[in-house]
Amino acid sequence: MILDDIVGMMEVDRRNVLGTIRNFPEQCEEAIGIGKEFSKTLKLKKPKSVCICGMGGSAIAGDILRTWLRDHDIRVFRGHDLPGYVDKDSLVLISSYSGNTEETLSLFRQAVKRKLNMIGITSGGKLEKEFREEKTPFIKIPGGMQPRYAIAYLFFPLLVVLRKIRFIREGSDLGRVVRNLKETRDELTPDVRTKDNPAKRIAIKLRRKIPLIYGFGKFEAVALRAKAQFNENSKIHSFSDNFPELSHNAIVGWESPRNLSKMLAVIFIRDREEDREMQRRIEFTEDAVRNSGGSVIEIRSIYHSDLSRILSVMYMLNFVSIYLGILHRKDPSKTELLTDLKYILRHG
Repeated sequence: MILDDIVGMMEVDRRNVLGTIRNFPEQCEEAIGIGKEFSKTLKLKKPKSVCICGMGGSAIAGDILRTWLRDHDIRVFRGHDLPGYVDKDSLVLISSYSGNTEETLSLFRQAVKRKLNMIGITSGGKLEKEFREEKTPFIKIPGGMQPRYAIAYLFFPLLVVLRKIRFIREGSDLGRVVRNLKETRDELTPDVRTKDNPAKRIAIKLRRKIPLIYGFGKFEAVALRAKAQFNENSKIHSFSDNFPELSHNAIVGWESPRNLSKMLAVIFIRDREEDREMQRRIEFTEDAVRNSGGSVIEIRSIYHSDLSRILSVMYMLNFVSIYLGILHRKDPSKTELLTDLKYILRHG
């Protein structure tokens, strides 16, 4: 079994992605420190809303904030156009790990023209140059990573800043969150054999399947993030959906012919705070999946704080996607079609 063969895994994982995500808790610690250092001299009045502009992993960091902190007006914008209702009562957070994301550059330039309140976050590139030219305060984060593995640096500095300006008064103990992530890691790393490693066992169940990830509430962004990780790390189709919306449409798909449903495996993200109605929705859907011939996988987190549960589930699914890619003998770091598309768009 290749997942218990460290040397064999490294032959597939040529850029040591497993080593990168193994360090996720330490990256979170560093990112919290970066946010605190930046915030020392930050002087902004509390905005009425926060608008996070980004693509890919940069946008997902905003989605995690938005779906976790639902009582706050946090919006995430992907694409080239900044809506007209974003005004000077808003704080616009311009986020691009590489600093060269075409859509994010476009949003920044529009915000500059409209003289909006902004903070940037990037590791460099064109955005850093333009932030400096426009005297836009920005958070400089470490470079040299693929953007999807830099989620700690894209998420925690934003959280620290929003606390600093009193936009949010959420009181999670970030030190405990990091400790919980280290505990999660102890079960998932490559040296933990398959029989004791839930991420490896889930990856094996997903082999030759198309994974669907069903979340709800605070886990909506986690489901979307996992879908993208399966696409990029595992090199497979994957889809995400969320309760209760999927109860009004997607559930009917489980009336499909059994030979189609057998190709699908659904990861249900469960939570200790599910109310009775949500439990009934999920359990009914799990029965529909099984009766149609699909596979059911549940993931739960035991931690007390919402943020620990959100990030620990996300962390586990990161490991799952990479182990699944290795099972497929696919280097998780490579995204050749994305590279080809960017080249064509850049050179016409």
